[in-house]
Amino acid sequence: MDAEKKDELTQTPSVSEGKTAPHYAPEPSSPNDTIIQNAIEAIGMGRYQWQLLASCGFGFIADQMLLVSISLVMPQASKEFSPQYATLLPATQYAALGVGAVAFGFLADICGRRWAWQGSIFGVSVFTAVCAGSPNWAGLNVFIALAAFFGGGNLAIDLTVLAECLPRKWGFLLSGLACLWGLGNAVTGLIAWPLVVNFCCPQGATSETCTKADNMGWRYLYIIIGCLCLTMSIVRSFALGMTESPKWLISQGKLNEAVASVNIISRLNKSSVVLSVDELHHYERENPYDMQRTLRLLRGLFSGSRQLRSMICLILLWVLVGVAYPVYVIFLPYYLEGHGAKLGTGSTYQTYRDWSVSSTVGIVGPLLSAYLVQTRLLGRRRSITVTAWICAIFAGVFTTVKNEAQNLAFSSLINFWLNAMYGVIYGYTPEVMPDAYRAIGCGLTLACARLASLTSPFITTWGDVYSSVPIFVCCGLFVAIGFVSLVLPFEPYLD
Repeated sequence: MDAEKKDELTQTPSVSEGKTAPHYAPEPSSPNDTIIQNAIEAIGMGRYQWQLLASCGFGFIADQMLLVSISLVMPQASKEFSPQYATLLPATQYAALGVGAVAFGFLADICGRRWAWQGSIFGVSVFTAVCAGSPNWAGLNVFIALAAFFGGGNLAIDLTVLAECLPRKWGFLLSGLACLWGLGNAVTGLIAWPLVVNFCCPQGATSETCTKADNMGWRYLYIIIGCLCLTMSIVRSFALGMTESPKWLISQGKLNEAVASVNIISRLNKSSVVLSVDELHHYERENPYDMQRTLRLLRGLFSGSRQLRSMICLILLWVLVGVAYPVYVIFLPYYLEGHGAKLGTGSTYQTYRDWSVSSTVGIVGPLLSAYLVQTRLLGRRRSITVTAWICAIFAGVFTTVKNEAQNLAFSSLINFWLNAMYGVIYGYTPEVMPDAYRAIGCGLTLACARLASLTSPFITTWGDVYSSVPIFVCCGLFVAIGFVSLVLPFEPYLD
Protein backbone atom coordinates (compact mmCIF):
# COMPACT_ATOMS: atom_id res chain seq x y z
CA MET A 1 0.00 0.00 0.00
CA ASP A 2 1.21 3.55 -0.69
CA ALA A 3 3.01 4.68 2.49
CA GLU A 4 1.76 8.26 2.39
CA LYS A 5 -1.83 7.14 1.92
CA LYS A 6 -1.46 4.60 4.71
CA ASP A 7 -0.14 7.19 7.16
CA GLU A 8 -2.93 9.59 6.25
CA LEU A 9 -5.57 6.99 6.95
CA THR A 10 -3.97 6.02 10.23
CA GLN A 11 -4.04 9.60 11.52
CA THR A 12 -7.27 10.94 10.04
CA PRO A 13 -10.78 10.35 11.42
CA SER A 14 -13.73 9.24 9.27
CA VAL A 15 -14.52 11.77 6.58
CA SER A 16 -18.27 11.98 6.99
CA GLU A 17 -19.40 11.25 10.49
CA GLY A 18 -17.01 12.90 12.88
CA LYS A 19 -14.70 10.87 15.06
CA THR A 20 -14.35 7.25 14.09
CA ALA A 21 -15.31 4.57 16.57
CA PRO A 22 -13.80 1.09 16.32
CA HIS A 23 -15.80 -2.13 16.24
CA TYR A 24 -15.37 -2.37 20.00
CA ALA A 25 -13.65 -5.70 20.49
CA PRO A 26 -13.46 -7.43 23.89
CA GLU A 27 -9.70 -7.00 23.66
CA PRO A 28 -7.63 -4.48 21.70
CA SER A 29 -7.78 -4.91 17.92
CA SER A 30 -4.66 -6.41 16.41
CA PRO A 31 -2.45 -4.25 14.19
CA ASN A 32 -3.53 -6.42 11.27
CA ASP A 33 -7.18 -5.49 11.82
CA THR A 34 -6.23 -1.84 11.58
CA ILE A 35 -4.17 -2.39 8.44
CA ILE A 36 -7.04 -4.23 6.71
CA GLN A 37 -9.55 -1.53 7.68
CA ASN A 38 -7.20 1.19 6.47
CA ALA A 39 -6.82 -0.66 3.16
CA ILE A 40 -10.62 -0.81 2.77
CA GLU A 41 -10.83 2.91 3.51
CA ALA A 42 -8.09 3.64 0.97
CA ILE A 43 -9.75 1.55 -1.73
CA GLY A 44 -13.05 3.28 -1.08
CA MET A 45 -16.56 2.53 -2.27
CA GLY A 46 -16.62 0.97 -5.72
CA ARG A 47 -17.83 -1.80 -7.96
CA TYR A 48 -17.14 -4.60 -5.48
CA GLN A 49 -19.17 -3.02 -2.66
CA TRP A 50 -22.06 -2.10 -4.98
CA GLN A 51 -22.19 -5.69 -6.26
CA LEU A 52 -22.07 -6.96 -2.71
CA LEU A 53 -24.81 -4.53 -1.73
CA ALA A 54 -27.04 -5.88 -4.51
CA SER A 55 -26.28 -9.47 -3.51
CA CYS A 56 -27.09 -8.79 0.14
CA GLY A 57 -30.24 -7.06 -1.01
CA PHE A 58 -31.33 -10.39 -2.49
CA GLY A 59 -30.99 -11.85 0.99
CA PHE A 60 -33.18 -9.15 2.49
CA ILE A 61 -35.86 -9.74 -0.16
CA ALA A 62 -35.73 -13.53 0.28
CA ASP A 63 -35.91 -13.22 4.08
CA GLN A 64 -38.99 -11.03 3.93
CA MET A 65 -40.67 -13.18 1.29
CA LEU A 66 -40.17 -16.18 3.54
CA LEU A 67 -41.50 -14.37 6.59
CA VAL A 68 -44.45 -12.70 4.90
CA SER A 69 -45.60 -15.59 2.74
CA ILE A 70 -46.56 -17.64 5.78
CA SER A 71 -49.08 -15.01 6.87
CA LEU A 72 -50.61 -15.08 3.39
CA VAL A 73 -50.56 -18.88 3.09
CA MET A 74 -51.76 -19.70 6.61
CA PRO A 75 -55.42 -18.63 6.20
CA GLN A 76 -55.67 -20.38 2.83
CA ALA A 77 -53.93 -23.67 3.70
CA SER A 78 -55.96 -23.97 6.90
CA LYS A 79 -59.17 -24.09 4.84
CA GLU A 80 -57.88 -27.19 3.08
CA PHE A 81 -56.26 -28.99 6.03
CA SER A 82 -58.45 -27.71 8.94
CA PRO A 83 -55.77 -27.90 11.68
CA GLN A 84 -56.86 -27.36 15.25
CA TYR A 85 -54.58 -24.35 15.76
CA ALA A 86 -53.84 -22.82 12.38
CA THR A 87 -52.18 -19.70 13.78
CA LEU A 88 -49.41 -21.78 15.39
CA LEU A 89 -47.83 -22.39 11.98
CA PRO A 90 -45.47 -19.38 12.37
CA ALA A 91 -44.10 -20.99 15.55
CA THR A 92 -42.51 -23.69 13.41
CA GLN A 93 -40.94 -21.07 11.19
CA TYR A 94 -39.58 -18.92 14.02
CA ALA A 95 -38.05 -21.89 15.84
CA ALA A 96 -36.21 -22.95 12.68
CA LEU A 97 -35.14 -19.36 11.93
CA GLY A 98 -33.57 -19.13 15.39
CA VAL A 99 -31.70 -22.43 15.03
CA GLY A 100 -30.50 -21.47 11.56
CA ALA A 101 -29.24 -18.07 12.70
CA VAL A 102 -27.07 -19.57 15.43
CA ALA A 103 -25.86 -22.51 13.33
CA PHE A 104 -24.87 -20.39 10.34
CA GLY A 105 -23.36 -17.75 12.64
CA PHE A 106 -21.03 -20.32 14.20
CA LEU A 107 -20.15 -21.85 10.84
CA ALA A 108 -19.43 -18.46 9.27
CA ASP A 109 -17.04 -17.54 12.10
CA ILE A 110 -15.34 -20.94 12.07
CA CYS A 111 -15.34 -21.97 8.40
CA GLY A 112 -15.74 -18.69 6.54
CA ARG A 113 -18.40 -16.31 5.25
CA ARG A 114 -18.47 -17.11 1.56
CA TRP A 115 -19.92 -20.61 1.34
CA ALA A 116 -22.51 -19.95 4.07
CA TRP A 117 -23.53 -16.74 2.33
CA GLN A 118 -23.99 -18.46 -1.02
CA GLY A 119 -25.60 -21.64 0.28
CA SER A 120 -28.17 -20.08 2.59
CA ILE A 121 -30.34 -18.44 -0.06
CA PHE A 122 -30.08 -21.57 -2.25
CA GLY A 123 -31.52 -23.65 0.59
CA VAL A 124 -34.35 -21.16 0.99
CA SER A 125 -35.22 -21.46 -2.71
CA VAL A 126 -35.30 -25.26 -2.74
CA PHE A 127 -37.38 -25.84 0.37
CA THR A 128 -39.75 -22.94 -0.27
CA ALA A 129 -40.66 -24.49 -3.61
CA VAL A 130 -41.01 -27.91 -1.92
CA CYS A 131 -43.60 -26.39 0.44
CA ALA A 132 -45.99 -26.31 -2.52
CA GLY A 133 -46.07 -30.11 -2.54
CA SER A 134 -47.15 -30.43 1.11
CA PRO A 135 -49.65 -33.31 1.36
CA ASN A 136 -50.99 -32.29 4.76
CA TRP A 137 -50.53 -29.80 7.61
CA ALA A 138 -47.68 -31.76 9.20
CA GLY A 139 -45.80 -31.87 5.91
CA LEU A 140 -46.26 -28.12 5.46
CA ASN A 141 -44.75 -27.55 8.92
CA VAL A 142 -41.71 -29.71 8.09
CA PHE A 143 -40.94 -28.01 4.78
CA ILE A 144 -41.46 -24.53 6.24
CA ALA A 145 -39.01 -25.42 9.03
CA LEU A 146 -36.37 -26.55 6.52
CA ALA A 147 -36.72 -23.38 4.44
CA ALA A 148 -36.60 -21.27 7.61
CA PHE A 149 -33.41 -22.98 8.82
CA PHE A 150 -31.53 -21.69 5.78
CA GLY A 151 -33.36 -18.36 5.93
CA GLY A 152 -32.28 -17.87 9.53
CA GLY A 153 -28.62 -17.91 8.55
CA ASN A 154 -29.09 -15.86 5.41
CA LEU A 155 -29.73 -12.45 6.95
CA ALA A 156 -27.05 -12.78 9.64
CA ILE A 157 -24.44 -13.54 6.97
CA ASP A 158 -25.66 -10.69 4.76
CA LEU A 159 -25.16 -8.20 7.56
CA THR A 160 -21.75 -9.62 8.38
CA VAL A 161 -20.18 -9.67 4.92
CA LEU A 162 -21.48 -6.21 4.05
CA ALA A 163 -20.34 -4.61 7.31
CA GLU A 164 -16.83 -6.07 6.88
CA CYS A 165 -16.29 -4.62 3.40
CA LEU A 166 -17.85 -1.16 3.59
CA PRO A 167 -15.74 1.94 4.21
CA ARG A 168 -16.88 3.47 7.48
CA LYS A 169 -18.48 6.57 5.97
CA TRP A 170 -20.79 4.31 3.96
CA GLY A 171 -22.12 2.51 7.04
CA PHE A 172 -25.52 4.17 6.61
CA LEU A 173 -26.16 1.73 3.73
CA LEU A 174 -26.64 -1.03 6.30
CA SER A 175 -29.79 0.75 7.47
CA GLY A 176 -30.90 1.93 4.03
CA LEU A 177 -30.70 -1.57 2.58
CA ALA A 178 -33.65 -2.53 4.76
CA CYS A 179 -35.90 -0.76 2.24
CA LEU A 180 -35.79 -4.07 0.40
CA TRP A 181 -37.86 -5.63 3.19
CA GLY A 182 -40.69 -3.40 2.07
CA LEU A 183 -40.02 -4.47 -1.50
CA GLY A 184 -40.15 -8.12 -0.42
CA ASN A 185 -43.43 -7.42 1.38
CA ALA A 186 -44.94 -5.65 -1.60
CA VAL A 187 -43.79 -8.19 -4.19
CA THR A 188 -45.10 -11.10 -2.12
CA GLY A 189 -48.42 -9.35 -1.55
CA LEU A 190 -48.80 -8.45 -5.21
CA ILE A 191 -48.04 -12.04 -6.28
CA ALA A 192 -50.42 -13.49 -3.69
CA TRP A 193 -53.26 -11.08 -4.42
CA PRO A 194 -54.44 -12.51 -7.78
CA LEU A 195 -53.52 -16.07 -6.80
CA VAL A 196 -55.60 -16.04 -3.62
CA VAL A 197 -58.52 -14.26 -5.25
CA ASN A 198 -58.67 -16.58 -8.25
CA PHE A 199 -57.19 -19.91 -7.16
CA CYS A 200 -58.07 -20.35 -3.47
CA CYS A 201 -61.18 -21.53 -1.70
CA PRO A 202 -63.66 -18.81 -0.64
CA GLN A 203 -63.95 -17.48 2.89
CA GLY A 204 -65.70 -19.88 5.23
CA ALA A 205 -64.56 -22.99 3.35
CA THR A 206 -63.52 -26.09 5.32
CA SER A 207 -61.64 -29.29 4.51
CA GLU A 208 -64.95 -30.85 3.50
CA THR A 209 -65.64 -28.20 0.86
CA CYS A 210 -62.09 -27.08 -0.01
CA THR A 211 -60.16 -29.52 -2.18
CA LYS A 212 -56.56 -29.30 -3.34
CA ALA A 213 -57.67 -28.59 -6.90
CA ASP A 214 -59.74 -25.63 -5.71
CA ASN A 215 -56.99 -24.29 -3.43
CA MET A 216 -53.85 -24.18 -5.57
CA GLY A 217 -53.23 -20.43 -5.12
CA TRP A 218 -51.00 -20.71 -2.04
CA ARG A 219 -49.05 -23.51 -3.72
CA TYR A 220 -48.47 -21.36 -6.78
CA LEU A 221 -47.23 -18.62 -4.44
CA TYR A 222 -44.59 -20.90 -2.92
CA ILE A 223 -43.47 -22.14 -6.34
CA ILE A 224 -43.06 -18.58 -7.62
CA ILE A 225 -41.17 -17.46 -4.49
CA GLY A 226 -38.91 -20.52 -4.72
CA CYS A 227 -38.11 -19.75 -8.35
CA LEU A 228 -37.40 -16.10 -7.56
CA CYS A 229 -35.04 -17.09 -4.72
CA LEU A 230 -33.31 -19.63 -6.97
CA THR A 231 -32.75 -16.92 -9.58
CA MET A 232 -31.30 -14.60 -6.94
CA SER A 233 -29.09 -17.42 -5.67
CA ILE A 234 -27.67 -18.07 -9.14
CA VAL A 235 -27.04 -14.37 -9.79
CA ARG A 236 -25.46 -13.97 -6.34
CA SER A 237 -23.09 -16.92 -6.79
CA PHE A 238 -22.11 -16.65 -10.44
CA ALA A 239 -22.81 -13.13 -11.73
CA LEU A 240 -22.03 -10.92 -8.71
CA GLY A 241 -20.04 -13.16 -6.40
CA MET A 242 -17.79 -12.23 -3.50
CA THR A 243 -14.29 -12.88 -2.25
CA GLU A 244 -13.84 -14.23 1.24
CA SER A 245 -13.96 -11.50 3.87
CA PRO A 246 -10.42 -10.20 4.48
CA LYS A 247 -11.30 -9.40 8.09
CA TRP A 248 -12.34 -13.00 8.72
CA LEU A 249 -9.19 -14.26 7.03
CA ILE A 250 -7.07 -12.02 9.26
CA SER A 251 -8.88 -13.32 12.35
CA GLN A 252 -7.85 -16.84 11.27
CA GLY A 253 -4.23 -15.86 10.71
CA LYS A 254 -4.54 -16.47 6.94
CA LEU A 255 -2.41 -13.52 5.95
CA ASN A 256 -1.71 -14.43 2.33
CA GLU A 257 -5.39 -15.09 1.64
CA ALA A 258 -6.37 -11.83 3.36
CA VAL A 259 -3.93 -9.85 1.22
CA ALA A 260 -5.22 -11.57 -1.93
CA SER A 261 -8.81 -10.74 -0.95
CA VAL A 262 -8.01 -7.06 -0.38
CA ASN A 263 -6.19 -6.84 -3.69
CA ILE A 264 -9.13 -8.45 -5.53
CA ILE A 265 -11.43 -5.79 -4.08
CA SER A 266 -8.94 -3.10 -5.09
CA ARG A 267 -8.66 -4.44 -8.62
CA LEU A 268 -12.46 -4.65 -9.08
CA ASN A 269 -12.76 -1.08 -7.81
CA LYS A 270 -9.99 0.01 -10.19
CA SER A 271 -8.01 1.32 -7.23
CA SER A 272 -4.24 1.72 -7.20
CA VAL A 273 -3.99 0.37 -3.63
CA VAL A 274 -1.93 -2.82 -3.40
CA LEU A 275 -1.43 -4.55 -0.07
CA SER A 276 1.60 -6.72 0.62
CA VAL A 277 1.85 -9.54 3.14
CA ASP A 278 5.06 -7.93 4.39
CA GLU A 279 2.99 -5.07 5.82
CA LEU A 280 1.14 -7.48 8.12
CA HIS A 281 2.27 -8.82 11.48
CA HIS A 282 2.84 -12.56 11.56
CA TYR A 283 1.58 -14.66 14.44
CA GLU A 284 0.67 -18.26 15.05
CA ARG A 285 -2.58 -19.35 13.45
CA GLU A 286 -5.26 -20.83 15.69
CA ASN A 287 -6.84 -24.12 14.76
CA PRO A 288 -10.22 -23.02 13.35
CA TYR A 289 -11.81 -26.32 14.41
CA ASP A 290 -10.58 -26.17 18.01
CA MET A 291 -13.58 -26.62 20.32
CA GLN A 292 -12.07 -24.25 22.88
CA ARG A 293 -11.84 -21.56 20.23
CA THR A 294 -15.49 -22.16 19.37
CA LEU A 295 -16.45 -21.54 22.98
CA ARG A 296 -14.29 -18.40 23.01
CA LEU A 297 -16.49 -17.01 20.22
CA LEU A 298 -19.35 -16.80 22.67
CA ARG A 299 -17.25 -15.66 25.63
CA GLY A 300 -15.67 -12.93 23.54
CA LEU A 301 -19.07 -11.39 22.84
CA PHE A 302 -19.58 -10.73 26.55
CA SER A 303 -16.03 -9.73 27.58
CA GLY A 304 -15.52 -6.28 29.07
CA SER A 305 -18.10 -4.09 30.78
CA ARG A 306 -19.10 -2.06 27.72
CA GLN A 307 -19.31 -5.10 25.46
CA LEU A 308 -21.33 -6.97 28.08
CA ARG A 309 -23.74 -4.07 28.42
CA SER A 310 -23.96 -3.78 24.66
CA MET A 311 -24.84 -7.44 24.19
CA ILE A 312 -27.42 -7.44 26.98
CA CYS A 313 -29.12 -4.37 25.51
CA LEU A 314 -28.97 -5.75 21.98
CA ILE A 315 -30.47 -9.08 23.03
CA LEU A 316 -33.24 -7.28 24.93
CA LEU A 317 -33.82 -4.99 21.97
CA TRP A 318 -34.09 -7.91 19.56
CA VAL A 319 -36.39 -9.83 21.92
CA LEU A 320 -38.79 -6.86 22.03
CA VAL A 321 -38.60 -6.46 18.26
CA GLY A 322 -39.08 -10.21 17.85
CA VAL A 323 -42.43 -10.04 19.59
CA ALA A 324 -43.68 -6.67 18.29
CA TYR A 325 -42.92 -7.08 14.59
CA PRO A 326 -44.70 -10.39 13.91
CA VAL A 327 -47.65 -9.63 16.20
CA TYR A 328 -48.34 -6.64 13.96
CA VAL A 329 -47.14 -7.81 10.53
CA ILE A 330 -47.96 -11.52 10.51
CA PHE A 331 -51.50 -11.01 11.74
CA LEU A 332 -52.28 -7.77 9.91
CA PRO A 333 -54.34 -9.62 7.27
CA TYR A 334 -56.58 -10.98 10.04
CA TYR A 335 -57.03 -7.53 11.53
CA LEU A 336 -57.82 -5.96 8.16
CA GLU A 337 -60.23 -8.78 7.36
CA GLY A 338 -61.93 -8.50 10.75
CA HIS A 339 -62.47 -4.77 10.31
CA GLY A 340 -63.55 -5.09 6.71
CA ALA A 341 -67.18 -5.42 7.71
CA LYS A 342 -67.03 -1.94 9.22
CA LEU A 343 -64.47 -0.31 7.00
CA GLY A 344 -65.12 -1.84 3.60
CA THR A 345 -66.33 -4.97 1.88
CA GLY A 346 -64.21 -7.36 3.96
CA SER A 347 -63.45 -9.27 0.78
CA THR A 348 -60.23 -11.09 0.00
CA TYR A 349 -59.67 -8.50 -2.72
CA GLN A 350 -59.73 -5.63 -0.19
CA THR A 351 -57.57 -7.49 2.33
CA TYR A 352 -54.74 -8.08 -0.11
CA ARG A 353 -55.09 -4.71 -1.78
CA ASP A 354 -54.61 -2.98 1.57
CA TRP A 355 -51.70 -5.32 2.36
CA SER A 356 -49.98 -4.49 -0.92
CA VAL A 357 -50.46 -0.75 -0.58
CA SER A 358 -49.20 -0.55 3.01
CA SER A 359 -46.21 -2.76 2.15
CA THR A 360 -45.27 -0.54 -0.79
CA VAL A 361 -45.30 2.53 1.47
CA GLY A 362 -43.00 0.64 3.87
CA ILE A 363 -40.25 0.54 1.24
CA VAL A 364 -39.45 4.21 1.87
CA GLY A 365 -39.00 3.96 5.65
CA PRO A 366 -35.40 2.66 5.73
CA LEU A 367 -34.35 5.33 3.24
CA LEU A 368 -35.26 7.88 5.91
CA SER A 369 -33.30 5.80 8.42
CA ALA A 370 -30.20 5.99 6.24
CA TYR A 371 -30.39 9.78 6.54
CA LEU A 372 -31.25 9.92 10.25
CA VAL A 373 -28.32 7.74 11.37
CA GLN A 374 -25.86 10.18 9.79
CA THR A 375 -27.12 13.19 11.73
CA ARG A 376 -25.17 14.11 14.84
CA LEU A 377 -28.37 15.02 16.68
CA LEU A 378 -29.81 11.49 16.43
CA GLY A 379 -27.15 9.01 15.33
CA ARG A 380 -28.03 5.32 15.57
CA ARG A 381 -29.38 5.07 19.11
CA ARG A 382 -31.73 8.05 19.12
CA SER A 383 -32.96 7.15 15.64
CA ILE A 384 -34.15 3.83 17.06
CA THR A 385 -35.91 5.67 19.88
CA VAL A 386 -37.64 8.19 17.62
CA THR A 387 -38.83 5.65 15.07
CA ALA A 388 -40.00 3.20 17.76
CA TRP A 389 -42.04 5.81 19.61
CA ILE A 390 -43.62 7.06 16.40
CA CYS A 391 -44.58 3.44 15.67
CA ALA A 392 -46.25 3.27 19.08
CA ILE A 393 -48.24 6.44 18.40
CA PHE A 394 -49.53 5.33 15.01
CA ALA A 395 -50.25 1.80 16.23
CA GLY A 396 -52.40 3.23 19.03
CA VAL A 397 -54.22 5.58 16.68
CA PHE A 398 -54.76 2.69 14.27
CA THR A 399 -57.33 1.16 16.62
CA THR A 400 -59.56 4.26 16.39
CA VAL A 401 -60.03 4.41 12.61
CA LYS A 402 -63.58 5.08 11.44
CA ASN A 403 -63.47 4.46 7.70
CA GLU A 404 -61.59 2.49 5.08
CA ALA A 405 -59.41 5.41 4.00
CA GLN A 406 -58.15 5.89 7.57
CA ASN A 407 -57.62 2.16 7.91
CA LEU A 408 -55.37 2.05 4.88
CA ALA A 409 -53.60 5.32 5.70
CA PHE A 410 -52.62 4.39 9.26
CA SER A 411 -51.57 0.83 8.39
CA SER A 412 -49.34 2.34 5.70
CA LEU A 413 -47.82 4.86 8.12
CA ILE A 414 -47.08 2.14 10.65
CA ASN A 415 -45.35 0.07 7.98
CA PHE A 416 -43.29 3.12 7.02
CA TRP A 417 -42.03 3.78 10.55
CA LEU A 418 -41.79 0.10 11.47
CA ASN A 419 -39.43 -0.57 8.58
CA ALA A 420 -37.51 2.61 9.43
CA MET A 421 -36.99 1.38 13.01
CA TYR A 422 -36.11 -2.14 11.95
CA GLY A 423 -33.60 -0.81 9.42
CA VAL A 424 -31.66 1.16 12.04
CA ILE A 425 -31.52 -1.82 14.41
CA TYR A 426 -30.33 -4.17 11.67
CA GLY A 427 -27.66 -1.73 10.56
CA TYR A 428 -26.49 -0.93 14.11
CA THR A 429 -26.07 -4.56 15.23
CA PRO A 430 -23.11 -5.61 13.01
CA GLU A 431 -21.45 -2.21 13.41
CA VAL A 432 -20.86 -2.72 17.14
CA MET A 433 -19.90 -6.40 16.96
CA PRO A 434 -16.20 -7.33 17.35
CA ASP A 435 -14.69 -8.33 14.02
CA ALA A 436 -13.72 -11.84 15.08
CA TYR A 437 -17.20 -12.61 16.47
CA ARG A 438 -19.44 -10.65 14.12
CA ALA A 439 -21.22 -13.55 12.42
CA ILE A 440 -22.07 -15.43 15.61
CA GLY A 441 -22.95 -12.14 17.32
CA CYS A 442 -25.41 -11.23 14.57
CA GLY A 443 -26.68 -14.80 14.48
CA LEU A 444 -27.21 -14.88 18.26
CA THR A 445 -29.14 -11.61 18.39
CA LEU A 446 -31.27 -12.59 15.40
CA ALA A 447 -31.90 -15.98 17.00
CA CYS A 448 -33.14 -14.25 20.15
CA ALA A 449 -35.56 -12.25 18.01
CA ARG A 450 -36.80 -15.35 16.19
CA LEU A 451 -37.24 -17.32 19.38
CA ALA A 452 -39.07 -14.39 20.99
CA SER A 453 -41.32 -14.34 17.94
CA LEU A 454 -42.52 -17.79 18.99
CA THR A 455 -44.75 -16.03 21.51
CA SER A 456 -46.72 -14.19 18.81
CA PRO A 457 -48.60 -17.24 17.49
CA PHE A 458 -49.62 -18.15 21.03
CA ILE A 459 -50.68 -14.57 21.79
CA THR A 460 -52.95 -14.54 18.78
CA THR A 461 -54.09 -18.18 19.00
CA TRP A 462 -55.49 -17.84 22.49
CA GLY A 463 -56.44 -14.23 22.02
CA ASP A 464 -58.74 -12.62 19.49
CA VAL A 465 -56.87 -12.17 16.20
CA TYR A 466 -59.58 -9.79 15.00
CA SER A 467 -59.46 -7.55 18.07
CA SER A 468 -57.27 -4.54 18.88
CA VAL A 469 -55.43 -6.32 21.71
CA PRO A 470 -52.36 -7.36 19.62
CA ILE A 471 -52.04 -3.77 18.40
CA PHE A 472 -51.97 -2.41 21.97
CA VAL A 473 -49.39 -5.05 22.89
CA CYS A 474 -47.26 -3.68 20.05
CA CYS A 475 -47.64 -0.12 21.37
CA GLY A 476 -46.13 -1.09 24.71
CA LEU A 477 -43.31 -3.02 23.07
CA PHE A 478 -42.42 -0.11 20.78
CA VAL A 479 -42.21 2.23 23.77
CA ALA A 480 -39.91 -0.24 25.55
CA ILE A 481 -37.68 -0.51 22.46
CA GLY A 482 -37.23 3.26 22.51
CA PHE A 483 -36.07 3.25 26.13
CA VAL A 484 -33.66 0.30 25.69
CA SER A 485 -31.98 1.97 22.71
CA LEU A 486 -31.09 4.96 24.89
CA VAL A 487 -29.09 2.66 27.19
CA LEU A 488 -26.94 1.20 24.41
CA PRO A 489 -23.29 2.09 25.17
CA PHE A 490 -21.90 2.57 21.66
CA GLU A 491 -22.63 5.18 19.03
CA PRO A 492 -20.55 4.19 15.97
CA TYR A 493 -18.63 7.00 14.31
CA LEU A 494 -19.99 9.69 16.66
CA ASP A 495 -18.26 8.77 19.97
